[in-house]
Amino acid sequence: MTSRPPLAVQQRQPQRSISGSGLSQRPPHQRTLSQQYIPPSPIRKAETFGDLSSNMAGYGTTPRAGGSKLKLELSNDGITHAGFSESPLTLDPLSANKPFTPSRMMPMGDVSPLGDMSAPPSRCQTADNDSIPFPMPPRRARFAAPALRLGKPASAPSAPAKKDVKPKPFVLETPAAAPRYSNMGKGEPSGSSAKNTQPGSHATDTGAGYADFSPWNGNGPEDRFSDTAIRTGGNYDKPPTQPQTEQGSAKATLFPALKHKSGLHTLSTLFTGIMNQRRHSGQITSASTFKPPPRVTLTDTKRELWLKDLANPAISLRRLSRTIPHGIRGRVLLDQCLSKNVPSDRAVWLAKCVGANEIRAFKRKGVNGHFVMGGETKWIRDWTVHIEQFVDSVVSAFGEIEWKARVTYAIRLATHLYSEYLLERDHYMDWLVSGLENTSQARLPMWILVIRIYWQDLLRLRKIGRRLVTAVLSHHAAIYHHPDRDVLLPLANQLQSFISVMLLASPDSFVHPPTWTRYRNAVLPLFSTGHEAQIHAVELIDQRNERLTSTNIRSRPAVRGIVVKFLDTTLRKPYSPELAVSIWKVSEDKTGLAATLLEWGMSLYRPGIAKIYVTASILRAWSAFGIDITAAILDFLDRDPLQDSDRKYLAYHLVSELVRTNHFSVAHYLQWLIARGGLVDLSETQPDGSCLTRLLVEIPIHAIKDSIRSLRATILRKGGFSTEYESDDITNAIKCVQHSFGIASDGCGSAHQKKPLSIKKIAKRLTLSSRALQAEVGNWLCNEFVASFSQHTHMGKGSVELSGSQFDSVRRLLEATQDYSMLECTIKLLLISSNAELLASCADTVNLHSQVFAATGSVKSLFDSLLERLRTVSELQGIGARPLLASLTRLAPRLVGMGDVASRLQLDLMRIDRSSALDASSPLSDNMAMQLEDEETELNEQIEKLASFTSADRPTIERLFHTIINRLQSCWNKADERQRPYSILLTRLRVFDTQHFDTLMRGWVQHIRRLTHRPQMTQIYPLLISSGCLPWTALFATANRTGMQGGTAIGFASIYMQEILQLLVTTLAPNLFMTPEDCYRFRIMQEQAKVERVKEVTLLIRGALAEYSISRTLQPPISQPLDDDKTRAQLLELLRSLVLVDPQAVSQTLSLKCPDPKLSLLIENITTNLLVPEGGGGQKTFEQVLELANEFTLPFCQVKLSLNMATDDSNGDSGDRLQSQLALLSKALDNAIDANNIMWTGMLSSMSPEITQHMKSRAEARFLEMMPSLKTAATPDALDNQGIGMAENLLAVIDMIIRGTPGSRSAQISPVMAEKLADLWEIILSTSPEATILKETTLEHWLPLLLSYVNLHTSGTADASKPANETRARSLLVLAGLVQELGHCRALELAARAYDLALLLADNLADDARLQCVRAVKDSTSHHRIRYLFSFTPNPAENLMLAHKEKPPSGMSLNERRAMALGIGMGMLPEKLTPFTMRRWEILSEPTPNVGENDTSLSLHLFDARKIQ
Repeated sequence: MTSRPPLAVQQRQPQRSISGSGLSQRPPHQRTLSQQYIPPSPIRKAETFGDLSSNMAGYGTTPRAGGSKLKLELSNDGITHAGFSESPLTLDPLSANKPFTPSRMMPMGDVSPLGDMSAPPSRCQTADNDSIPFPMPPRRARFAAPALRLGKPASAPSAPAKKDVKPKPFVLETPAAAPRYSNMGKGEPSGSSAKNTQPGSHATDTGAGYADFSPWNGNGPEDRFSDTAIRTGGNYDKPPTQPQTEQGSAKATLFPALKHKSGLHTLSTLFTGIMNQRRHSGQITSASTFKPPPRVTLTDTKRELWLKDLANPAISLRRLSRTIPHGIRGRVLLDQCLSKNVPSDRAVWLAKCVGANEIRAFKRKGVNGHFVMGGETKWIRDWTVHIEQFVDSVVSAFGEIEWKARVTYAIRLATHLYSEYLLERDHYMDWLVSGLENTSQARLPMWILVIRIYWQDLLRLRKIGRRLVTAVLSHHAAIYHHPDRDVLLPLANQLQSFISVMLLASPDSFVHPPTWTRYRNAVLPLFSTGHEAQIHAVELIDQRNERLTSTNIRSRPAVRGIVVKFLDTTLRKPYSPELAVSIWKVSEDKTGLAATLLEWGMSLYRPGIAKIYVTASILRAWSAFGIDITAAILDFLDRDPLQDSDRKYLAYHLVSELVRTNHFSVAHYLQWLIARGGLVDLSETQPDGSCLTRLLVEIPIHAIKDSIRSLRATILRKGGFSTEYESDDITNAIKCVQHSFGIASDGCGSAHQKKPLSIKKIAKRLTLSSRALQAEVGNWLCNEFVASFSQHTHMGKGSVELSGSQFDSVRRLLEATQDYSMLECTIKLLLISSNAELLASCADTVNLHSQVFAATGSVKSLFDSLLERLRTVSELQGIGARPLLASLTRLAPRLVGMGDVASRLQLDLMRIDRSSALDASSPLSDNMAMQLEDEETELNEQIEKLASFTSADRPTIERLFHTIINRLQSCWNKADERQRPYSILLTRLRVFDTQHFDTLMRGWVQHIRRLTHRPQMTQIYPLLISSGCLPWTALFATANRTGMQGGTAIGFASIYMQEILQLLVTTLAPNLFMTPEDCYRFRIMQEQAKVERVKEVTLLIRGALAEYSISRTLQPPISQPLDDDKTRAQLLELLRSLVLVDPQAVSQTLSLKCPDPKLSLLIENITTNLLVPEGGGGQKTFEQVLELANEFTLPFCQVKLSLNMATDDSNGDSGDRLQSQLALLSKALDNAIDANNIMWTGMLSSMSPEITQHMKSRAEARFLEMMPSLKTAATPDALDNQGIGMAENLLAVIDMIIRGTPGSRSAQISPVMAEKLADLWEIILSTSPEATILKETTLEHWLPLLLSYVNLHTSGTADASKPANETRARSLLVLAGLVQELGHCRALELAARAYDLALLLADNLADDARLQCVRAVKDSTSHHRIRYLFSFTPNPAENLMLAHKEKPPSGMSLNERRAMALGIGMGMLPEKLTPFTMRRWEILSEPTPNVGENDTSLSLHLFDARKIQ
């Protein structure tokens, strides 16, 4: 297309767009030839565009060919597809070059929003007045048609602009078909800028950037007249002079060559040569002339002006690079950029300029490389510290003006420097995490804002990511447990959001058992429904941390030991419902768990009846998890026949409790019994018969349905058991109980007209009866007898109320039958009573049996109900509620979480005792004054007078104390009832000065101990203890003193400790001095002393045994309390309870050195009876003790073993003794391991450290020797199950020794461990067919065992020595290799274990050892997990290589060299790689004011750059 207009067409005027803006619109009367010769459509009016074909069809005639060729060409010139236009500026709806294609048509019935856009009728006709023929098809597009944007709503038509009638200057328009070429950086072509040309302006570059279009602008070379041009005529009106060979056409020369079969290759070679020549033409070959901008010394004024110019973006950096002032560095540079508000990119440019000059200063001539590297590193470290101080100071300045803008600038600038690696990243990230760790809650939001900019980079490194997670969790836990948590809710939400993101981005950072254990409970409640991804991540993290804290050995003995330990906690503290869930999670073998639970509940090594209720509660909880309780109990009784009668009774009791709550299916049991053949012999239903068949007799009848009851009777009758006799027995028992309560029963025979049996005798007979009869009596007492009184109370009959004596009788009967479910029900029925003394008895009952009621889950509700009744009764009766207040004061401290309530109740009780002149602690308080004679009345009046004062002087208290004590002693050995009033006076006196009163009481007790003639202790102390004026601690303190030197004590002084021990274990009966409530209260204090004073009680037992061994030979002989069989049995029961509560204290106390062989023999026999109840006394050897060890006898074996070692201590030299013990224990250890018995490892805590260490070393040596290796031939033990089982036992022994040793553990990895890990790695890497079986065994058994063994040595205090770090680093490298290799073997679970173990090792690794590991693995792997493990990230500027092409061989032509350089023909030249150092500080834009050919920071040689021609 030329610049000339078409033939016979006037020059086009400026067009105006529809909107009236930049583009001009052509006048209607000026049309091109192509438009004139296109016939107007007869149907195209003002409404729409139509299809060309349809328009032509509207004539009803076929067009005929006519007209000249010139007309056809001219008519086709203007028809061009819009997609072929080189300029998108002319793509508008009015373009004449757009064809009427179907894709651009509008529907026929629609009206165009643009108005009438059709051309007016043409006035021009052809010469022959023929019809215009069809136009020729359009030429093929040279470019792809641009895709139309669909879906974009059409803009609403703008309001018509006011018509401008002024004449417009002519503006030449760039043709739409003119192809556009790149401007090569010379600015936009005038075609795009012509739109913005104002009227009257001169467009001098119209058409620039468009090919084949050069409009005349009046300033061309032909328009410049000169003398030479006029004389010679110039070169504008004649063709240029050309060589003769170029004057003709080249077609004749080229066309035959192109037609040849090698023509295409020739043409390709030709163009390749041209391109190669073009590439080499103008290529930059000069050396790089880059230098950092120099710094000059300027005055302060000029420096300030320069900084202001730097802050001005309009001033180019090339201009400022001339004079960079000296003295701007470090913190000054940052502060100046902040104060001048220098844009971030320009501030970074200044920092680069300063840094490049500072670093180059270290590279001056004559300085070695080490000094240069050290100086550069030190400068970068100092620069990083300046940035940290700068950010911290800006953030801390809260009170400054525009603080937010300053903080934003400082953080943005620091982030810019961080992203360009212009600081030491490790130091900066460490500063970030340290700031978050040590910040306060006031500055925490700001640190969270800063941290969230870098959190992705922080979580890529283990040493930083773990600290970040720990810090965030620590702050969240502090807010979670803060009392003002609601105030800190926005901050908590930010932390929760951050934790949620980190859980998904880097769960590995949460794998740290100490941290997770500490903050787990604060993280779990964060995510609920809707956060499934986070919940799943938390579960996986929990599993990974649990795997690291456990041994991963869940053999049956280990599981049983864990379950028993969990269950034994109920002997020391109340049962919690969470215990059932914890035990359920121990193992997947639920049948084994149920069997262990049942065995614990029926074990004779666990005293008390509370274990039955604990077992029942756990089984009820497990029933919700789907366990079949009936099947579990029947299977257990089928495996264990339970020959001992006591164990049988426990089984019947457990089933009875489960039947009452419908958790044991009697129907299932009867079906199971029938399937086994039913009952065929009477012996099967006898008390000494099989437990499985006798159970049918022991089932409570009232708790089963009539149909089941009838079937039960049928089966029993078949076995010869009379159910009628059983029914009569139950009826007679209930009638006896009714008769004892004075209730007339229907149809009473003559037997019931006799004197009723006492409650004591009935209770004794009930203890010998069947469990079914006991359950029926208990059911009648609760649901019939007590319920009737409760019903009367509900009906308002206050006069008909259960008395205190009746409640005591009911309680005694239920306690005799151990039916605590009915006792609990009885207490609940009596809670509506208003009798304070009856409610106090209920509270004392809950106190004594708190362990049982905690197991049933009612202790808390009973206490709350009693506390509520206390408020009601206090309002009605005032001081009359003191008995209930006193009982609740004793009960509250025994309950978990009731410390504050107990303190409040104690204060209320002291206030009542101080302000009241009457004592309401017993029913005898009202007539106490009548029991005293005149002098006692006077004494009582003095105490009442003393009560009117808030405090009392000690001399007065001492005088009254001694007076009362003397009168109390005068009542001894007499049936004198005044002992009780005197005890009450002492109780009242204690209120005024408790500490001084206890001191006086201890002195008096010490005096009593030295008396040789006195009453028995059961007549002196119980009333004082029950009333609260004599604590057990005073008795223990005086009893444990050395009051007997070499057997010098005589008389009652020689058996004092035995009497105190007897007083502790004996159950007292009511007498003249003590009421039933006093005796019951004394039992409560006995049980509290046994649980809370384990060490003192143990010392008392040892002292009593020593006293017993000596006093038996004294003359004259005196009755010894420990000679009583009942007392000795109670002593064994007490000692068994103490061993279970604290075996360590009992072992240490009983193992004390003693020169008396009689005492040693006595303790030996007692401890043997604890271990073997039916085996008698005697000494047991080490091997015998280890053989007896199991989950239930372990604490008693520990005591026995400690005692054996203590016995050996007294014989022979210490060195010989130690060697002897080591030999015996080593032999016993080997025998026990060979017998697959490792339960004895739980006794290691009782051994000396020397023995424990010896056993550990021996077990470790045997374990590591069994590990397979390719260096040695595979032993049979490495492939068979026996050897693997031996290794598992040894590992369990090592685990118990390490975990059971008190004190902190040392995380010590030995070189042998690292060597064995490497051996197993070699086995897994091996591809030898001979090692296939060994490889499979290693993956399945040996590697998990070794990982568990290494795991035992990762937690604890790490050894910081250099050899230890080197060993740990080597182990870490081996584990990293194992992780990758196990991933290839698809052993994903093992790979996860190895990786988590490697994480723990990496946490304790020193930085120098870590860097050595990084150097070893950075070139061999790029896995992100390995990079995270070793805490390194690749620097983009590192490990860059520069490729050099070697010189072509000599003797080659220029074309061959060029072809080889381009990889044509002979191939490519070989390349040589050399390291390339990226100097980030020198990556500067516009470094110098003078533009050079190759002055960039990166040499243009690297890019084969060339000049633009």
